[in-house]
Amino acid sequence: MTGFGYVNNAWVVMGKETDEFQRGVRGLDCYRTFQPENISCLPWGYVNKSDKFPQPFSQVEDADIAVNVAYVVAIVILVSQFVWLSYTVGLCCSLKFCERVVTHKLVLFHAMVTTVGVWIILFFIYMFEVIIGNYLPMSLETSKYSYSIGLGCWIFFLGGMIPFVGALHCLFGEEFSRSARRLREFVRRRFHRVPTEIPLTEVNQTGGN
Repeated sequence: MTGFGYVNNAWVVMGKETDEFQRGVRGLDCYRTFQPENISCLPWGYVNKSDKFPQPFSQVEDADIAVNVAYVVAIVILVSQFVWLSYTVGLCCSLKFCERVVTHKLVLFHAMVTTVGVWIILFFIYMFEVIIGNYLPMSLETSKYSYSIGLGCWIFFLGGMIPFVGALHCLFGEEFSRSARRLREFVRRRFHRVPTEIPLTEVNQTGGN
């Protein structure tokens, strides 16, 4: 599902009932019409956008730093999924592979958890893009078009991360439970500290006064 979400360009959508502008994560901006159904795409940074985009989208702003960072993050997630797929196949098909990786299981578990964190960061980058909604110059902004998270982002995030977390729990159930237990112990110590005992000498001095 992650791959389908990646190629679907509707991550940030600025549109209305008849047409919409889409900015994806794979380096493309697209303009889509519904009647008739048609979609035209241009790479980020394309100079003469009027070749395929009508007004006002021919003057849309180029992808900012956050979106370019998101592109790299998405690639990292896709590579991570390929690595974990290879890891799963190795566990199912090779006893020698299982024996070799068992000593590194905790490291692999934390690497998978880190990937989930990166996934969440990617989603919040695009949430930020929707909130600021500055794809058009101020002079061309209009209330006719509204910003929203598109289908491609939801497929990549929910359709990819939820199965990934499920695989994390299946492959590393013991490590998952151990880390959860340590986290609970840390929180308990943090918020339920034992009051410091008053030295006996101070108690005596207080009683004497």
